[in-house]
Amino acid sequence: MDLSALGLPTLQDNASGAASKKLTEDFDTFLTLLTSQLQNQDPLEPLKSEQFTQQLVQFSQVEQQIETNDQLESMVSLSLAAQHGALVDYIGKTVEGESSRARLSDGAANWNFELDEDAETVSILILNEANRPVGGFQTTGEAGQNNFTWDGRDDSGNTQPDGVYRISVTATNDDGNPIPARVQAGGIVDGVEVVNGIAQLSVNGAVIPLSNVTSVAGIPLDG
Repeated sequence: MDLSALGLPTLQDNASGAASKKLTEDFDTFLTLLTSQLQNQDPLEPLKSEQFTQQLVQFSQVEQQIETNDQLESMVSLSLAAQHGALVDYIGKTVEGESSRARLSDGAANWNFELDEDAETVSILILNEANRPVGGFQTTGEAGQNNFTWDGRDDSGNTQPDGVYRISVTATNDDGNPIPARVQAGGIVDGVEVVNGIAQLSVNGAVIPLSNVTSVAGIPLDG
């Protein structure tokens, strides 16, 4: 008897519960077919017990796979619950992290950017949520942390609406060679979520992945 024709479930099934139900149905079908085979077998060439044993072993292996999958799903659920619980602790705390996004509110949006060396020229571009440039600025920078505060006005002096904006920073040294600029944003965490397994913090309306957080309430994080 070819068990593959029964469409036995494997670990790739979407849910272990559905897989278990399918296995039960297939096992019932298997027993029905086996009974029919025994009743109609050729007396001169009877079915061998090895065939029955092999087929039962296959069912046992699939059942074990489903049980393993069920245990893995339970472990994942517990892990996610623990992760969500840990994330809640961040709500209300002040964090900083690698992010190019910050919220413009009450005429101010703040970013920090870190330079490896002094910069002769630092070009800053502000983009809105539609990824359209609304302002460009040039300044200088020092090695280490630098702060940039935008007053919410575009190049024409028009006040832009409150919302989340993105910053792009490019820097060059005295010789005109580029200097890496690592942009950071921060604020008070007002929400948390897990998207596709990635823990994220909502900070003043902007999103900072937890893995990108560099400090909490002013305390640097290792790593």
